[in-house]
Amino acid sequence: MKRHGIIVSPTGDLGATFNPAAARLDDGRYVLLVRSVPAGYEKIGPVNSFTGNYTSHISLWDAQTPTGPFNLLDEKAIAPDQPFDQYGAEDPRITKVGDTYYIFYTSIAKPLDQPDAGDGIRIAMASTKDFKTFEKHGAIGPDRRCKAGLVFESAGNLFFMWKDEQVHERTMLTPLPKNFDIKDGKAWEVFWTGRDIEKDLLLGAGGKHEGLGVEPGAPPIEIEEGLLLVYSSISSDFNWTISLLLLDKNDPTKILAKSDKPMLRPEMDYELKGDVNNVVFPCGAVIDDGRLYVYYGGADKICAVASESMDDVRQQLGLATGKASSPKPPVQGKM
Repeated sequence: MKRHGIIVSPTGDLGATFNPAAARLDDGRYVLLVRSVPAGYEKIGPVNSFTGNYTSHISLWDAQTPTGPFNLLDEKAIAPDQPFDQYGAEDPRITKVGDTYYIFYTSIAKPLDQPDAGDGIRIAMASTKDFKTFEKHGAIGPDRRCKAGLVFESAGNLFFMWKDEQVHERTMLTPLPKNFDIKDGKAWEVFWTGRDIEKDLLLGAGGKHEGLGVEPGAPPIEIEEGLLLVYSSISSDFNWTISLLLLDKNDPTKILAKSDKPMLRPEMDYELKGDVNNVVFPCGAVIDDGRLYVYYGGADKICAVASESMDDVRQQLGLATGKASSPKPPVQGKM
């Protein structure tokens, strides 16, 4: 992929700005929602282990081109002001259903330096029509440690993609009922009650670059051949890379093609060294003028963007010759 460099970096009282969700609006603007962490925190252990003063919020940025420059519009577009997200709102994804943009984000209900912090990590949702005002709808994911949620529509049906972290990291895909009200928190609670989550497994740990698991990255993008998913892979030696899947439009639970190696690996200084080393982590992607632009966090510190021609994307998926690669059945990794 062609790197276009850093597009958002921490300034002022911020210690980190990373993991940007992205969308192209009808007026032609490109918007980012960025995980923003005030300075003063300290890392005290592995990923997501920080001192008790850690908190996060989501800031809003926009630009006229896919590579920027991006301008800050709202420092705290989504602030941690509810019991379910009082210690953090972070790692958003943006999807559009009808005329509404839905923002799915990781909510943190307990301090990250506590032994039971994982009990407070859930998927929450907000919505907006104009990126000026945002309405929160509460924690909507299953009542277990989970992240990286997003809803998308395909062939007239709604699907919820998310990462299960209860035991190990794996990507789940859950079909939603017909006429499901996305904004109804009670409907989500009823939906998850008694559900057999194991049948929702889409992809688990696999080869060396995915030895510790996989995670949804950007929301799926519809192309001629199917639904293009940019996702995160975690290697056995703790390198976070970016890979590709192609899902069936009519049945997204079917994987049509899978890249056999990452399309982007940590190589630049801003990807190799930060709060978490060796990380390129995608939360957003758009297609513009025949190129796929992937917006990612570098080393849990900054936001960057890289792009690839769609011809090369298709080739990586084995589509250039009309022969899609046949992925192996999903397997479960161990953390």
